Amino acid sequence: MQGFLDSLRYSRGQIRIMYYGDSQIEGDRITSFLRTTLRKGHGGTGPGLLLPLMPVMYTKSVWVRSSSNWKRYNYLSYKSGEISHRNLGPFMAICRYLPEGVRSTEPEKAFVRIKPSNFADSASAEFDILRVFYRNAEGVVNVVVKTGDNEVFTGTLKQDKGFNEFECQLNRANEVLIEFRGKVSPDIYGISIESKKGVIVDNIPQRGSAGLEFTMVDKADLAESYKKLSPDLFILQYGLNIVKNVREDYSYYKRGLERQISLLKQISPFTPILVISVTDMAVNEGNDIKSYRNIPSIINAQKQATTDAGVAFWDSYNAMGGESSIIKWSEKKPPLAQKDYVHFTYPGADTLSKLLSLAMFQISVNDSSRLKFIQIKVDTIIPVQSVHSDVSKSIAETNGFFRSLISSLFKYNPDEPLIFSTAVFWLFFLFILAGYSLVYKKLLIRNVYLFLVSLFFYYKAGGLFLFILIFVTIIDYTCGLLIYRSKRVSGAKFFVLLSIISNLGLLGYFKYTGFIINTINELFGTHFRVYDLLSNFSNSVLGTSFDISYIILPVGISFFTFQSLSYTIDIYRRKMEPVRNIIDFGFYVSFFPHLVAGPIVRASVFIPQIYQEFRLTMQEFSHALYMISKGLIKKIIISNFIAINLVDRVFDAPSMYSGFENLLAIYGYGLQIYCDFSGYTDIAIGVALILGFRLPVNFNSPYKAKNITDFWKRWHISLSQWLRDYLYISLGGNKKGKIRTYLNLMITMLLGGLWHGASLRFVIWGGLHGIGLAINKLWHSIFGDRIRNRGIGRAVAIFITFQFVSFCWIFFRAPDLDSVKIMLKQVIENFSPGSYLTVLPGYSSVFLLMFVGYVIHFLPERIKESYRGLFIRIPVMAQLVLIMLVAILLFQMRTTEVIPFIYFRF
Repeated sequence: MQGFLDSLRYSRGQIRIMYYGDSQIEGDRITSFLRTTLRKGHGGTGPGLLLPLMPVMYTKSVWVRSSSNWKRYNYLSYKSGEISHRNLGPFMAICRYLPEGVRSTEPEKAFVRIKPSNFADSASAEFDILRVFYRNAEGVVNVVVKTGDNEVFTGTLKQDKGFNEFECQLNRANEVLIEFRGKVSPDIYGISIESKKGVIVDNIPQRGSAGLEFTMVDKADLAESYKKLSPDLFILQYGLNIVKNVREDYSYYKRGLERQISLLKQISPFTPILVISVTDMAVNEGNDIKSYRNIPSIINAQKQATTDAGVAFWDSYNAMGGESSIIKWSEKKPPLAQKDYVHFTYPGADTLSKLLSLAMFQISVNDSSRLKFIQIKVDTIIPVQSVHSDVSKSIAETNGFFRSLISSLFKYNPDEPLIFSTAVFWLFFLFILAGYSLVYKKLLIRNVYLFLVSLFFYYKAGGLFLFILIFVTIIDYTCGLLIYRSKRVSGAKFFVLLSIISNLGLLGYFKYTGFIINTINELFGTHFRVYDLLSNFSNSVLGTSFDISYIILPVGISFFTFQSLSYTIDIYRRKMEPVRNIIDFGFYVSFFPHLVAGPIVRASVFIPQIYQEFRLTMQEFSHALYMISKGLIKKIIISNFIAINLVDRVFDAPSMYSGFENLLAIYGYGLQIYCDFSGYTDIAIGVALILGFRLPVNFNSPYKAKNITDFWKRWHISLSQWLRDYLYISLGGNKKGKIRTYLNLMITMLLGGLWHGASLRFVIWGGLHGIGLAINKLWHSIFGDRIRNRGIGRAVAIFITFQFVSFCWIFFRAPDLDSVKIMLKQVIENFSPGSYLTVLPGYSSVFLLMFVGYVIHFLPERIKESYRGLFIRIPVMAQLVLIMLVAILLFQMRTTEVIPFIYFRF
């Protein structure tokens, strides 16, 4: 750092800071304040480096508008074959207006217009010098630069494959237009608006990055870029995208970061490096918001990497205030952090930048430029997708991979639940099948075996909440017997009420206590606090150390309580008799395939199967394999990919994205939640079928629904039927007049929304569907179905229903109502025609996957049935080959962290 401080103190020329970071610095956050601060007494103008396509086109300093034919390419573009090289320059990304290797018949026109934003300071709004960096100009490319009506440069790019630049004076303009015209496109490395003297701060955001991409690009090209730019300081601020990958050991990240630093020291040996730690992040856990517990471990890895490399380090996490500081920052007036509890607002970014500015003059470290430089062999860093493999290899070298896998199989770890999309589950399932092959012919032993297996499965998913499941089992088994044996209606009613109160009481305590208390506090200005009585009891009696300040929601409690209630209510209604023993009932309640996320299987449907002999035809076995494969593809390939690469980013910070990106995320979430939830159901049906049990269908192409009533006959069918039979009909259904029918619908759907989550958002979501159902009933009573059953009418009806459902999903997914307002505002006010041509190139893979996913969803059922039938009819060996190919594909598409199914939280 001393070399940089000396430059600030003594240099009379340009002083350049290249500030790399993740989405925390997008929109020129942090860098804009730093630029303004350092220019006091040192001078300098302009915003620094830009690309024709930036993650955020309207920043705190500039507004970038580009023609729609620009496309951005990065290392993944090289891996996918879109470009043939890794020469990606300082942004580790390039822009082109024609694809590589394409020569158009007529000259292609492209432009980039840059002007100061409304928030720009006077120095950043002053454009003195334009520098354009490019490579691979293999044809005639004419360039015209205009400032307002003045044409300040006309020329032709140098025709060769090398790294070049052109420069022109902008004469303190406040706007610049750069026009390119040619039959081929060069690789544009960067457009810099700067001054010859003073401080230049480049904002180089890399959305979704962990800061490990430097070693993925061509080293010589990167060195040449830095030689042209002559940076005086590198700042690296990454870590947000590591935080959600919760684990104990971050040595892999330390090694990766060390490799990046080593490379930078190799190719720019006299440039000091400052690494800034990850900032605080928080997540909603149960009824409370808490900082991620792994942040100190990540910071320790970052600090160790900088210490070993001999570069400067600043702990921004502790500068913010440490644990929970992001929550406190979000509560400031004005807020310093967004409600996603990840990103700063502009005032918050300025606050952190001020802290950084003060710290920069206090950091003490052996300056890397004064150390004897040692040649270090730099290997290409392992991509993020391979991090899991790297960790597994380390475990294998120490304790043995198999031993580790067995350990993880039998030890409860809340961060590694036993779910269908993990390799550990399928190892677990193989163990189950091995034991099942010995007992499946003996009904009692089979049921005991599967009951114990299911209890173990829930222990792996929910830990000590296993005792809640056992409690529900004992209560409802007992109530079922007493209801059946009661000779008086009053006695049967007492015990069914006891069952209802017990189940809904547990559900209410765990799921709604925090919501109720927070609502009371907001309405009446009180200050009641959540207090977990069960955790306190466990701490006192068992010596545990649970946090009693919030109540953790047991996994799947909404499912197994409703399922268990169907048993006692059906006995009360004399629709079935009680089971023979508590083991059989426990097996029904806890059967692991559908235990934590449905479908909600009625006792009258499942219990008779308990007493039937095992049967499984070859055709049914093939169908089970097909369902499992289909479910895993839906979850891992479609749902997870769309969530990580689009939906989660936009919904967590909608203000950072354009109206089109927000709209794309809304439709993306519709596909994500369908593939996630129906994918779970498909796997559950397949696994249960292999064990000889038939579970009901839970989804039937819901987005093909012609009205909202039809939608609820296709979506989460087991829940909608449960609500209809045990709530709507109990309220009177449609037998007490139209007004009462509409009221019953609203009550049912409001409670259905509340079933999904303890939040006003879910209540609104349910209420909107209730209104939709009421309107549909009114329409049906007036017009019937004659209009919508016709071809064009039906298509219009499906389109309108889909738009309504998609709109409702906003309330379901958004973290809070403020985010709903922001998202709707972005879609309505920040949706410019043609913006999709600028945005889509950055989401090409996501958009393609969404397009394919929706096309498959809307295919006629006969086509879907034909390829299911084809799979079933081919020889078993061919089926196994296809299964292996799917497994390989799933392995390649897996994420480094376990992403639970969405409905686990309900």
